[in-house]
Amino acid sequence: MLLVALIVVVAPHHLLAWDTADARVPDRAKAINDIRTTLLQGLAGVALLVGAFFTWRQLQVTRYGQLSERFTAAVEQLGSPSVEVRIGAVFALERVAVDSRDDRGTVAEVLCLFAQRNALATPLEARPAPGEIARSGEVALAHAGDTLLVLRSPDVHAAVTVLGRAPRPEGLTLRLQRADLRRSMLDHADLVDADLHYADLTNVHLQGARLQRVDLSGTWLVRAILLGADLRQASMRSVLLCHARLDDADLRAADLSNADLTAAVIGAARFELADLRGAVLTGTDLTGATFTKAVADATTVWPQGFDAAAAGVLCADNAPPLQPLSFFPQDPA
Repeated sequence: MLLVALIVVVAPHHLLAWDTADARVPDRAKAINDIRTTLLQGLAGVALLVGAFFTWRQLQVTRYGQLSERFTAAVEQLGSPSVEVRIGAVFALERVAVDSRDDRGTVAEVLCLFAQRNALATPLEARPAPGEIARSGEVALAHAGDTLLVLRSPDVHAAVTVLGRAPRPEGLTLRLQRADLRRSMLDHADLVDADLHYADLTNVHLQGARLQRVDLSGTWLVRAILLGADLRQASMRSVLLCHARLDDADLRAADLSNADLTAAVIGAARFELADLRGAVLTGTDLTGATFTKAVADATTVWPQGFDAAAAGVLCADNAPPLQPLSFFPQDPA
């Protein structure tokens, strides 16, 4: 009220006197009224802007409240005895992650815990021996069974699918270690920096997947489909890749020490700067693969007739640092 009184009564006289100085004003009353009208219009505009700001703030508060309610309801539904309700809860959490940047990390962690809890992999000692799998493809198929993950555990498959495509904070680690994801369909999934060590990924489909810096130590990837997958700087120590398909895969600077690639198909795969010390490549067709500056030692088992030195493989004594943080800077890929 004081502001309005100031604008209506006091301000017009002072503004007119300041603007005209000592000059005579023919119609002083009209000039003051015009100034008063202009000031009131400006005050109304400011009031409108202030009202719009508080309305926007109220909408934000309401939106955050609705997102919190949706998140809480979805988490509660993950514990439902109905698989259909659990699947719906997974996709509801994906919607929350899309709508709320602040909740993306929490959604990813909840889905990781859900997948791990409901898909714990068979203990290592209960799995077939690597030698058996290398000699017989039937062992791998028998271990995986005939059931796809989407049929065996559709809610877990939905959770992993969402984890592979939903937005998440940069640098967040998806923790799926020791998870049983056999025969899951995860083509083109984004699993950068994920932790999958000791997971069972037998017969998994990861064609074109983004797997940079992923931890696959001790993971089972028997008969896995990794065509065109990006595995740069991945930690793949002691990984089991018997009979896997790695055509056109990018394994530059990957740590494949003690990995078993028996009978794997790796046509045109890239192994530059990869660590292959202790790796087994018996029966593997290396035609088209590149090994420039890859590292090997006396324990590396190459296919019969393969000339590692001619392919650019370095001995361990002259090895570069393992998994360099930066390589091929001129290559933006």
